[in-house]
Amino acid sequence: MTTVYVDTDAVVAGTRGSSAPTDGSLRSLRFLREEGHDVVLVVDDDAQAPAWAAVGGEWASIERARVPMRPWSASWYLTSDIGRCLGRSALLRTVLIGSTPGPAAVHRCDALARDVSAAALEILASKAMHP
Repeated sequence: MTTVYVDTDAVVAGTRGSSAPTDGSLRSLRFLREEGHDVVLVVDDDAQAPAWAAVGGEWASIERARVPMRPWSASWYLTSDIGRCLGRSALLRTVLIGSTPGPAAVHRCDALARDVSAAALEILASKAMHP
């Protein structure tokens, strides 16, 4: 089973100032779960966890900033903060959600996606190509 770590800021990326996730983002995360991926929502502080538990329901676990630098198996990390892509293991594929970094950006993520739905498609395509 592949683990998909998702920063809560990535779930709301592109919602134009809203702090609530879009239905499309939540639907995409649920679809990943249905396809056999373990979805982990990553919150920045413990105060956020209850609100995200209400949103995520039983289909996602919620952890406080627990994305492993070097996971034991192939995993994915969806984030809207390019700095969080730095120093990760090859087993942790990072996807930057939202705006693309400038050409002078030092940090590089493994992939770019406009939103969580596009990132979910990338994960599913990768699984189909490398079962």
